[in-house]
Order: sequence, then structure tokens, then C-alpha cells
Amino acid sequence: MRAFCPNCERITEQEFIQSEEYILVDNELISVHLRYYVCFECGEDYEIPSADYDPLAELYEKLGLKTREDRKAFFDIHHIAFNISQMDKLINRNSSPDC
Repeated sequence: MRAFCPNCERITEQEFIQSEEYILVDNELISVHLRYYVCFECGEDYEIPSADYDPLAELYEKLGLKTREDRKAFFDIHHIAFNISQMDKLINRNSSPDC
């Protein structure tokens, strides 16, 4: 299939991937259904945002994380990035020479 790749910003050949992946949380594997595209030109993958698709919705439900505050507290406890800016902070903190 040919489509626009947001990574290399061109119309390229791509493949749509659907897969089941697993996240280990408190010694329990929780399945997450992923849907994404892979660009054959640059090799990068990307998701197309959709109102009916949240790959972590099942994870949130199984963990009883009903609100944004619940999820944020869970991610803070387990040192998991909640958003891109937090991910950047965690990466910078973990890669600093003072650690």
C-alpha cells in the first residue's frame, strides 16, 4: 500500500501491522492489541490517531485505572512516561552523568 509517511514526509510503500504484544506489570502479562504502519522507505513505524483506538485501554481497564489521575499515579510509581515531555525528562535523568 502507498500512503503518506509522517516520518520521512513522502508518499511511500507501507505495511499495516496488527499484533498482540504483552506488558509485564507486577509479574502479570497483560496483552495489548497494536495497530500501526511501517514505512518501507525510512523503516520507521507510526500510528494514526483514532477516537476508537487506544492500545492501552485494555491495560487501563485490567489495572482498574479509570481516570487520568489514576493512570498518572500508576506511571509515577512505576517510573513509566505518561506523555512525551515526561519521557524526555526520564531519558535525560537516566542518561545524565550524575546517575
